[in-house]
Amino acid sequence: MESSDIINYDYIICGGGMSGLSLAYHLSNSKLSDKKILIIEPETKNQNDRTWAFWEQGTNPFDEILAANWQNIFITDSSGVKKKIPLKSYAYKLIRGIDFYEFVNAHLAKFPNITFKKDRVLDILDLNSSVTVKTEKGNFKALHVFDSTFKLDINNPKNINLLQHFKGYVVKSDKEVFDLNTPDMMDFSIPQKSHEGRFMYILPLSKNKALVEFTVFSERLLEQNTYTNELECFLTERYPNIIFEIEEEEFGVIPMSDVATAEFPSKNVSRIGTAAGYTNPATGYTFANTQRKLLAIVQKLEKGKLPSEKQVSWFEKRHELYASTLLYVIAEDLYPMSESFKRIFNKNDIESVFRFLDQKSSLWDEIKIMWSTPKLIFGKAFLLVVFKKLKGAFL
Repeated sequence: MESSDIINYDYIICGGGMSGLSLAYHLSNSKLSDKKILIIEPETKNQNDRTWAFWEQGTNPFDEILAANWQNIFITDSSGVKKKIPLKSYAYKLIRGIDFYEFVNAHLAKFPNITFKKDRVLDILDLNSSVTVKTEKGNFKALHVFDSTFKLDINNPKNINLLQHFKGYVVKSDKEVFDLNTPDMMDFSIPQKSHEGRFMYILPLSKNKALVEFTVFSERLLEQNTYTNELECFLTERYPNIIFEIEEEEFGVIPMSDVATAEFPSKNVSRIGTAAGYTNPATGYTFANTQRKLLAIVQKLEKGKLPSEKQVSWFEKRHELYASTLLYVIAEDLYPMSESFKRIFNKNDIESVFRFLDQKSSLWDEIKIMWSTPKLIFGKAFLLVVFKKLKGAFL
């Protein structure tokens, strides 16, 4: 151990990725800006290691660093029919990882009460009156700890466990081929496989530059050359006689599991980010939901309340069953994912779809969306998911 001294903080944030940095940012812009905060992160965030695309109504604190902002999207179904959808009160936004890290780190550097430590968290112990964080280099003490490092158990057979895995290229073309005003949010026209869902998306950064990404929902990862081949075949077929230069690459894996998450494992410890279930298990979208959740936490802290004081009701958790149903349909190959999304987008207002996917929909929204899916297949899947959950609760 480098040091056995106990250092006192108001808050310790374990993990300096998107959720940890976002929390520190929101705290610094609140009535709690003078609190002593420690951020523990083993890696230096100085690479464009990921991008976040998300839909949103209104503005957010990171709008000034958006790489792109669109008012329309394309959805292409498995038969190749392409549909342009105006987003009405929503916008589809894109933030590059490096821009986010540089923006937030520059902002936090203005606060001498916020400290970074390059270290790895080993254990978190809630001692009731305080919390001790044990790391490779020492022990640190705080009144409250926010943890994004906890690993969810996505291998438990009691749950429905899929992965969203993707490889993307930022490509530059020798001619102007991209529609700068409209991204392809989902293109299901590529060959599909059983027990999977596959799609491409194209997020234009200019008329000759875009992020092109191959995404798969399945139980297992593919061979690395499969991702590469799919991307190259797609670019060749979609844009014949165009020469592309690859400027950047990214690869990622997002857990798509309905595993139960303990957002508040103890009185003075709160999990955040994927560790807290902020990732929508049916879509993998995380960024916008993370900001909403973290702002709600900060507002509670400003009022002198613990983040865990208000629990989510069973009725509010109904969206988790909807997500589990979709995962079950994909995992068991009951109905193609491409056809499910085709029906949902074709038969419903886009604002209703986004509210549903954001878990903010009304019962009427939900009834209409469920009615647009194959009712017998999804209805049976829903009942099987409920039975599976009840059975697991009593085992």
